[in-house]
Amino acid sequence: MITTATLPTPPAVAVRKHVLVLNSNPDFLDLVRELLEHAAYSATATNFVPRSFDQIAALEPDLLIFDLALHQQAGWDLLERLADEAITLDMPVIVMSTDQKLLDRAKRERSQYAGNSWIVKPFHISDLLGEIDRLIGPALVPAAPVG
Repeated sequence: MITTATLPTPPAVAVRKHVLVLNSNPDFLDLVRELLEHAAYSATATNFVPRSFDQIAALEPDLLIFDLALHQQAGWDLLERLADEAITLDMPVIVMSTDQKLLDRAKRERSQYAGNSWIVKPFHISDLLGEIDRLIGPALVPAAPVG
């Protein structure tokens, strides 16, 4: 007779942290998604659209990487909403832009806008991975043993 006490305990499976990348450039999205997956993160890369907040709230990623552009008020609106909504209030956000002045504005107005890290494009891959690790730690989280 086999009892549950004699069955082997299944090994714990590591959980991959999830990063959501919002950007309007498909080539950039593909590059960052591949970089994140190579570093063992689970990654979703999508075009920035007005309904992005709904997608962020539904996915509840461990980290959001977001591109801020000068003439896109929707980006500022999203950063403001991320800072206001309970579901995203504590979500780490890396804000990227090719415009240092935009990043400086977002940093100055931290009480109004979400953001934990600001990266100017172009950037070094090691800088991006370093910021991700600083904000959410390693890609893989050991799961508790089953049983």
